[in-house]
This record gives sequence, structure tokens and C-alpha cells, in this order.
Amino acid sequence: MRTAEKGDASPQQRQQQQQQTQPPHSPLNRLPSEPYEQGPSNSSVEPPPPPYDDTVFSEHLEAGGQTGPFGTSHGSESQPLMANHPHPHPHPHPHPHPQQHQHIAPDASALSSHDFFARLRYKRSAKGYSSSDIWLNTDANALRRFISECSSEKPRVSVEVTGTHVREKHIESVRTDEHGQQQRSTKTQSEVVTDFRFVLELTPYIHDRGSVYTARAPGGEPLDINQVLDDYVGADNFLKEIRVQKKVIWDYELVRREITAFIKSTGYPHSVGVSFPMENDRVTVRSHNQAAQVWRHPVTSFLCLVSCLCVIGWPMQYLAAQRWRNKVMSDFVVLASPRDFVDRNSTFIRNQVSWSFM
Repeated sequence: MRTAEKGDASPQQRQQQQQQTQPPHSPLNRLPSEPYEQGPSNSSVEPPPPPYDDTVFSEHLEAGGQTGPFGTSHGSESQPLMANHPHPHPHPHPHPHPQQHQHIAPDASALSSHDFFARLRYKRSAKGYSSSDIWLNTDANALRRFISECSSEKPRVSVEVTGTHVREKHIESVRTDEHGQQQRSTKTQSEVVTDFRFVLELTPYIHDRGSVYTARAPGGEPLDINQVLDDYVGADNFLKEIRVQKKVIWDYELVRREITAFIKSTGYPHSVGVSFPMENDRVTVRSHNQAAQVWRHPVTSFLCLVSCLCVIGWPMQYLAAQRWRNKVMSDFVVLASPRDFVDRNSTFIRNQVSWSFM
């Protein structure tokens, strides 16, 4: 049997020596959430750390102190840490802000024109403005501002003048009959020849601001525009559509007579035609429903035309839009009279017509 030598120590003696040489509050013995403090402690052995948990913070409660998920004890300024986890995930706030879960539409009247149109999905083409944005279909104030600002932009109107005459063309044909004899025949064909065509711009003579108004009710009183727009927003028809038609107030028939008379005075003997093509003359808002967007797709229109479903679908679309058709309009006034307009452009008209005689 081996006897213990002088330098050997029993396990109990080694444990006592280790506890005497290592302070109980050293960084090796303290809990992860306990702040480091120097000094004696009543307990000689610290409890083991709690097991790893993904959702629980290790909290060290001292006498008279309280800690929360993100707080500290009253006796310490250090932050609690998660056991064995360097980057803890914060607990969700017990009362989250409502804007984090639902979208609140801004006040359309409080936005600048740039910010208002930046929030919308719309398209501008030669015909005018069109949109199927959900904001315009659910907020009458936003719809009112969109119609007001787009309707106040004046349309583009041109005066297209064309001079033509009819020329008869004689076409002679030769054919051989069954007896081998040639037979000649002459056929007269009419052909329209264009002598000149030019365009005069009427847009600079149109007033910059238009007036938006509504149609009249059966009793003769004008409709309330707010009531019309509220009725459109509240409707559940997935094919609904509201359109504002712009009109330019002018005596177009007198303009035709004035231009024709001036061209005839230059010696031109043939026919004169005057037309008034217009662009940017409408504002259209359509339903944001996905079924309506599919229905308006060109592929759907082609399939309906091929399968003859257009006989049913197109009348349904017309009736759905008829409820708000011609209810809201916008008028613009031409600042120049027909005679004044012709006098200001007389030199240009004369030069264009004189080229047809050369």
C-alpha cells in the first residue's frame, strides 16, 4: 500500500486551495448577466449558468432590484445578456405602432402637385390622362384632385386645311376573246388629288385654365360634383369608369367659312376642307379591380372578338361606364375670334396655297 508523500494533497484539499486562491466574484465564476464586482460574498460557489434558450433573457435579480426584457437592475448599469448568445433578438413591442401593419392613405389636399402625382400610377398619352390606381378608386378627395388638375390642362387643338380636286383617269384595257380577236375597252376612274395640306396651331389662342362643371339633373339643376365622385368611389361595379371630356368653345363653322373664303380669294378654284383634330382632350379613371384589368387587356379583346363574346361583353362594359358618362366636363375658351385668327395667319396660308399653282 502506497503512502501519501509530503507534496501530495487529497482532492478535498485541492478544492479548498482553489477556492481560497480564486475570488468568488471573479469573471470566471460570475453569471453572464451579473456585473463584475470586487469584494467578499456570502456564497462561496456560484450556481451554474442556465441552459441556452432562444427566447429567454438571462436576468439577475438582486435584492430590491427589478429588470425587464431590455432594462437593467437598480443596482447595476450593465445590460442583461442572453446566455451563450452574443446577439439576442429583441422581444416584440407589446403595443406596435398601427402604421407598421396598415397603410394609411395621405391627405390628397395636403400634398404638393409633384408629391401627389409621384404617388399615383397613371399614363399620359396623346388622348390624355388615364389611371386605374387604387387610391383614386377608394378616396374621393384624391379622385377630385386628379380630375381637377388634369382637367385644367388645356387640350391641344390644330386646324388642318386641305385643298383637293378630282381628276378623272381613263384606263384602257385589251383582252382576247375565244376567237382570237382583240377587244379594247376604256374605263373611267376618278382620283382625288391633294393640292396642299397644312396645319395651323390653335393651342396658343386657348385660355390656360378651364372650368370644370357637371351635367344637369332631370329637374334642371346641375349635379353636385362631390356627390358624383362619391357615387363612383362607393360603387362595386368592377367595370366602372368615369371620364371627363374637355371641350374648346369656338365657332368652328364660322372658322371654316373664313378660311375657305380667304383661300378662294387667292384664286384657288377647287375644294377646301377644314378639320379640327384634338389631343389631350380627356381624363379617364377606371376600376383597379384585377378582373377589370384582365378584361381591358388587348389579348382579351382579341379573344372576345374571335369567339364572338364581344356581343355580350362590350354592351356590359358600355352600360357600366354609362352611369358616369358625360357627368363631369371641362370647357376652355378661345381668346381669338375666327376673323382675327385668319388675319394673324393670312401670310402663312397664302404661301401654302400658292405652292399648289407651281
